[in-house]
Amino acid sequence: MTSNTDDVFKGIVTECIVVFMINAFTIFAFSRKRHLRKRTTYLIINLTVADLLVGAVAGPLGTYFRNMEIGHGFSWREFIILIFTSIFPLASQANLSLIALERLHATLYPFRHCLVGKWVYFKIIIGSWLVALLLSSVMAFLYLCIKEAIPYAWASHIVITLLIITTSYLIINFNVKSNPLRHHSGSVVSERKLSLTLLIATVVSIMTILPEAVWALIRNDVLDQLSQETGLASIDLSAVVLYYASSIVNPLIYAIRMRHFRKTVKELICKAS
Repeated sequence: MTSNTDDVFKGIVTECIVVFMINAFTIFAFSRKRHLRKRTTYLIINLTVADLLVGAVAGPLGTYFRNMEIGHGFSWREFIILIFTSIFPLASQANLSLIALERLHATLYPFRHCLVGKWVYFKIIIGSWLVALLLSSVMAFLYLCIKEAIPYAWASHIVITLLIITTSYLIINFNVKSNPLRHHSGSVVSERKLSLTLLIATVVSIMTILPEAVWALIRNDVLDQLSQETGLASIDLSAVVLYYASSIVNPLIYAIRMRHFRKTVKELICKAS
């Protein structure tokens, strides 16, 4: 293993620690103030939990799995490790899509959205984890039995996630701009702020997640033409580092832009000081 690859591995370990700490602090801030735990933040809290587990479980297991000697055929040990390596990133991406769709529903049908009960959110959250478990099981099976299908399955999931987020933002933005007269009340400001938040989330998601999808698709072709000595292993790991970076910025985008959350963070920092 080259020194560059070693440096990237160290970067992944450091990144996992940062991911865990930021998301743990975010969850702590939400737990300190009851008014932060409401319907509009349930999905954000769930996203934060998924991202925390990316840093605490998925990242370290992924690094460990890359250094394992993989046998031929199906193995329950490798299957379980692969599930825990992928389920939390998949759950994080699923929550990004759910947040975008939930905000889209709130923009298009504001009165109907106000009538949505808490249990609907809980059912959606449970459903998102079940879907993530199913997808991670499928990914693990494909990796062990039909490895050549993994890049296409992984890239397809990432592209679908980004498509949902981008489409939702575009519709919200179009809705806000096409109804200027309706958006002069107090609720309009939050819609426009939400529109900007989704724009930031869309751009950041594309910057951090899409390179992993592109690299997954072209990796095998590149490996066929070039040797391992050209630093492709470092490129592969760098794409992983960038992919995990979404678990750092996602909670910051959705949480720090909330005024009450910023106030809570300031209070916690002042008390710590």
